[in-house]
Amino acid sequence: MDLFEYEGKRLLREHGIPTPKSSLVYSADEQAPLQFPFVLKAQVLTGGRGKAGGIKVCSTQQEYKEHAKAILSMHIKGQPVYALLAEEMASPSNEIYLSVTVKNGRPLFIASAMGGVDIEEVAKSQPDKILTLELDIFYGLHKYQLNRLAAFLPMLEAEDLKSIANKLFSAFCALDAKLIEINPLGVINGKAIALDAKVTLDDDAEKPQKALFAALREDREKLNCYSEPVKEDNTITFVQLEGNIGLISDGAGTGMLALDMVYNAGGHVASFCELGGITNADVMHLAMEKTFFPGNTVKSLLIVLIGGFNRMDDMANGITAYMKAHKLDIPVFTRMCGTMEEEGERIMRENGLATYRDLTQTVQLSVSAAKEV
Repeated sequence: MDLFEYEGKRLLREHGIPTPKSSLVYSADEQAPLQFPFVLKAQVLTGGRGKAGGIKVCSTQQEYKEHAKAILSMHIKGQPVYALLAEEMASPSNEIYLSVTVKNGRPLFIASAMGGVDIEEVAKSQPDKILTLELDIFYGLHKYQLNRLAAFLPMLEAEDLKSIANKLFSAFCALDAKLIEINPLGVINGKAIALDAKVTLDDDAEKPQKALFAALREDREKLNCYSEPVKEDNTITFVQLEGNIGLISDGAGTGMLALDMVYNAGGHVASFCELGGITNADVMHLAMEKTFFPGNTVKSLLIVLIGGFNRMDDMANGITAYMKAHKLDIPVFTRMCGTMEEEGERIMRENGLATYRDLTQTVQLSVSAAKEV
C-alpha cells in the first residue's frame, strides 16, 4: 500500500523523526490553517506534483483560496487530488536523501547529499554521490556503517544523522514497510527535518498490522479514496464501448457470457471491465472507478460475480464503499453467488443494494433500467 505524504509523515513523527508543522485541507472554502506564508501540497498517490503545479506557496488569504481551488480540481498523472497538505515554510541549508528499501530479500539503506531531486537520475549520472549500505535485518546499522554514513554526509551533525538513520530503520521494521524514503531531509540550523515522505507498506503484512491498515483505510474513506489508483500492471482489463450499460465481471468467461446476454436482451454495453484472477475489495472499487470515468455514458451497472477463490463479502465491501463515496443514483444490478455469498448479500442489503442469483433476470433488469433512463 502506497501512502499519502501526510500519512507517511505522521508515521515518521510517531517514530521520532521531525517533520514541519502542517494541517490537512479538504476544501478551498476552509480558512487558512497556518500563518502565512506556507506551502500547499497536493495529496496524490503518484509523483510529479511539482512539475504539474500541485505545489504552491501561499502568502495571502486570496492566494490560498485561489491555489487551493486550482489544485483540488487537478488530476496529476491521471489521478485526482484528494486533499491538500498545508505546511510551514522551510529554508534548508542542505537537502539530503535517505531511504530504506528491500533488495534481494535484505534491507538496503541509501543516502545522498543530493536530496530534493530524482535519485534515479543521480544514480545514472553521478553514482559516486550515492552511498548504499546492506543491513542486517536483526541488527540494523552497525557502528562502522553509521560512521561511514556520517563521513559521507558531513553537512549534518554526526550524532543527529546517526539518530535519524536508526529511527528510519526502526520505523521500516516496525511498519513492515517495503520502502521509506525521505527526499529531502532538510538541514535547518544544523538540525534534520523530513520535508517529504514516501512510504510503501507490504500488503502481505495486513494481518499483523491490522490496526494500522484499518486506520489507513479510514483515512481513504474520508478522502473518498477507498483504494490506490489503478497501475498499468494490475489485473483489470477495461474496454470502453458505445452503449449505456456498465459491465463488471470477476472472470473473462462469465463476462463474455453476460455481454452476449445483454445484446440478446436488446441492450448495449458502455464498458466491459474484467477483474482478472484472485481479487479483493480494492480491485472491485478500482473497477467501478474505471467504469464511471469522466464523461461516461453508463445508465445502469451490471455486476456478475462467481465466488470461487474470490469472496463475495470482499466484493460487496468494494461496491458499497464506492457507492457511499460517490453517492451514485445509477441503478446497480449484482449477480452474486459462491464463496461467502450470504455475507456479501447481507452487506449489500444493509447498504440498500439488491443482489440476484439468476443471471438471466439480472441481465434483463439492467437492460430495462438503461432503457427507462
